[in-house]
Amino acid sequence: MKVALKVFLYILVALVLLIVGLVIFKEQVIRENWHVEHNAVSSGAHPLAGFWKTDGCSDDWGLAIGPAGDGLYYVSFCGPGGCFEEGDYLPNTAIEKDPKYNVTSENKIEVLTEKGWSRYIRCPGRT
Repeated sequence: MKVALKVFLYILVALVLLIVGLVIFKEQVIRENWHVEHNAVSSGAHPLAGFWKTDGCSDDWGLAIGPAGDGLYYVSFCGPGGCFEEGDYLPNTAIEKDPKYNVTSENKIEVLTEKGWSRYIRCPGRT
């Protein structure tokens, strides 16, 4: 009986540790990163910050462009499941001095991809 009780307690502790580990893993690795979109707000220092979409503002995905400090921007893809963390989708950039970006107006921008130039317009965010 003592052996069965010890085995039961070991299994119970292992299950609790597994559950705690999965919760920590979900919080640390599988993040939705909605703060990336919320922080993509235009300001005097970062006038190009905002949420940018192609084909009008109806898509449920787009680019969150936000302040990355010292005249730089982060450019993160956001979709229905969340956003890439700042700096993980594309390298931080000055945009206007970067040949991979073409600012055509304050609300229109082009981004050079492997398939050529993609046009984006500034839209209200999804959240």
